[in-house]
Amino acid sequence: MERPLAAPLFSLIIGLSCAGLYPCFLPRNILPSLLAVTLLTVFLKHRYPFLVSLTLLMFAAGNLLLEPYVQPRLTPDHIARFQSDEPVIVEGVIDSRPEATERGMKLYVRTEEVYREKRRTLVSGRLLLSVGEGRGGWMTGDRVRFASRIRMPRNYGLPGEFDFERYLAYKGIFATSFVKTPGEIILIREGVDYRLQRAVDVIADRIGTFIDRNVPGGEGAILRALIIGDMGYIARATRDAYSRTGVNHILSISGFHVGVISLFIFQILMGVAKRSEFLLLHFNLRRFILLLTLPLVIFYLFLSGAAPATTRSVIMIAVCILALLIERETDPVNSLLLAAAVILALTPPALFDISFQLSFLALWGIIVLTPLFMAPFTLREKSFTGKMLLFLMASAAATIATLLTVAYYFHRASATGLISNFFIVPLMGYGAVVLGFSALPFIVIAPPIAKLLLLAAAFLVKLSNMIIALLDTLPTLPVINPTRLDLLLFYLFLCSLTFIRNRRGRLACCCSLVVVLAGSAAIPADRDAGKLAITFFSIGQGDSILVNFPDGKKMLVDGGGKPGDTGWDTGERLLAPALWKMGITRIDYMVLTHPDTDHLQGLKYVAANFKVGEFWTGRNFPESPEFLKLLTILRGRGVPVRFVNAAAGPISIGETRVEPLSPPDGTVPPPSGNHQELNDDSLVFRLVAGRSAVLFTGDIGSETEERLVLHPERLRCTILKIPHHGSRYSSSPEFLRAAAPEIAVVSAGYKNSYHLPTQETLGRLQALGIQLFRTDLDGTIRVICGGSGENVSVEKWGGHFH
Repeated sequence: MERPLAAPLFSLIIGLSCAGLYPCFLPRNILPSLLAVTLLTVFLKHRYPFLVSLTLLMFAAGNLLLEPYVQPRLTPDHIARFQSDEPVIVEGVIDSRPEATERGMKLYVRTEEVYREKRRTLVSGRLLLSVGEGRGGWMTGDRVRFASRIRMPRNYGLPGEFDFERYLAYKGIFATSFVKTPGEIILIREGVDYRLQRAVDVIADRIGTFIDRNVPGGEGAILRALIIGDMGYIARATRDAYSRTGVNHILSISGFHVGVISLFIFQILMGVAKRSEFLLLHFNLRRFILLLTLPLVIFYLFLSGAAPATTRSVIMIAVCILALLIERETDPVNSLLLAAAVILALTPPALFDISFQLSFLALWGIIVLTPLFMAPFTLREKSFTGKMLLFLMASAAATIATLLTVAYYFHRASATGLISNFFIVPLMGYGAVVLGFSALPFIVIAPPIAKLLLLAAAFLVKLSNMIIALLDTLPTLPVINPTRLDLLLFYLFLCSLTFIRNRRGRLACCCSLVVVLAGSAAIPADRDAGKLAITFFSIGQGDSILVNFPDGKKMLVDGGGKPGDTGWDTGERLLAPALWKMGITRIDYMVLTHPDTDHLQGLKYVAANFKVGEFWTGRNFPESPEFLKLLTILRGRGVPVRFVNAAAGPISIGETRVEPLSPPDGTVPPPSGNHQELNDDSLVFRLVAGRSAVLFTGDIGSETEERLVLHPERLRCTILKIPHHGSRYSSSPEFLRAAAPEIAVVSAGYKNSYHLPTQETLGRLQALGIQLFRTDLDGTIRVICGGSGENVSVEKWGGHFH
């Protein structure tokens, strides 16, 4: 067979995919049976029974290999069993290299003991310990102790969100904890375990320290990423700029970096060896130097953190070297398949790692698509123009091969990479990477030379940053939201180009897939057309609600947020991805009920990155700096600002009527800035569509409720957004009886420190027989009303019931 690994590898991938997407698992005793059948078919004359049985065996293996991660059987002493609202003292050993984040660190701890109520209990299992601000000097193998609450990893329950639960599960982590500063972690003893990995990590740490000391600032942070794979020091704005311009791959060590370094090592060693007459006479230098290069490349693999993309490249290099040693030709596709098979056999969850997917797709595209793109220019390949053209075609092939996958995960894609790669790859890849790697041996033997090399690399990084800043002004591609079906069709297209040898069959198959893919993209995605749909986003302790009007207009009421300068932008991390996933790029009416952080913060990112028709709010809040920042963004983009209050009267949006109920007028609130006064100044309004009505209440308290109850007919609604996240100072019995909703929704964070919604509010709702939904337990909640306001239905997205 020309590519014998293709069928078993794809069977393994299908088995892993089915287990990851639809967690249903085969009985474990099926594996020995399939293995026995496969071994027996080896002796048959025809090969097809063997291929069929092998395919079934690999599918079953893929399905069952993922079971411990998706449906773990945690032991009674597992650290996840100790989750509690009260802190406990945990002791354990750091079992992998600590990861820097933009402000703090992440430590992966193999737990050993828990101290609770003066009792010591032996425990097991890995735990993710996050440090909020600051970085410590811990290493792999250090035993540490800290006091923290144990939590179970939990998603918000949002469309388009990163699956944090599954991400940690694939790392074997089912419990998390948090400390604010490094000072809360006690180092018990250094280097008690993982000595080999610790030795490599110590070398990486010394290199990073040397870079920090000699190349401070943004350039030094990028050099840390390029040389030792530590991206945690790069500012988020820089990473985003590289991502928007399509060259984010250059910042994380991948196959490209390993290939460049391998070639550099080979050329250096070859140049030195050629000066030895003894070596020239007694060795086949090419083979000898290739073999000598491999251990150095493997060492660099572990020095840089052994990411899946790097591992894939090292495996492919090893395969090529082995083939040359035994005088066998190498097929790049076979090498790619072998690398994938080895990685997935050793670490099955790697299939779901984004860097693994993008790395393999990019190389697959380069191998398969580049020759097709270059076919009309074969006569020019050896000229300088031809080489530049080849570089462009390879870049285009990698961009096209990863385009849909990038859009699926990040909801945005860029074609700027075709331009960016021309400048950034030579500057960073062949320039900064080579210079930075060259500096490594001199850090020990000649630090001044190492410093000069690093400064030269930093200069190239600075040039790269300047080019990125310029290219970042170019527009990105329109937002596209491919489905899993779209991804499958595209992967089948690549398979057809790669594995179908018959030209007519390949052409027919590819054309059919393109037609189906185009048809899938042409199908309208708005399933709420003609209906009033209200989506209560689960974004933690905050409010954000999307209204889809029957005529297709969109209204966003509040944007959620986290108080304090935490570096976490709810709009960027949660709200915008959810909107993009829903296919929304324009907000016709952006509404702010009041300027509390948990309502306003997320609107700033949306205002800067989405088209906004109008901005509504009840009052002007000149004493709020965040409110003024939001107004600056909106006015800078030419968005009209409209103050909506009870004095303004009803507003029609298609056949839906918006009835503002509070504040009474648009006068400036009292200068005291009292928090409760701001809450009571929230914009309150009712949406009326046919027989259904939705009442939005912001964070109003008892004072505003008492005023609104004076006109109970204005409060009558089908769906009520519970005021102030279910605080005991709101949702009075009189207010609830006047509104008389069938459905009530509370927006609150899971196990929030305010203990909202309160038992008092929950009791009132239960006493009146109002059906309650909560974002903290149910995830994102969608309430859909038919065209005439009838047939109200409720959907949950990613609910959790603990």
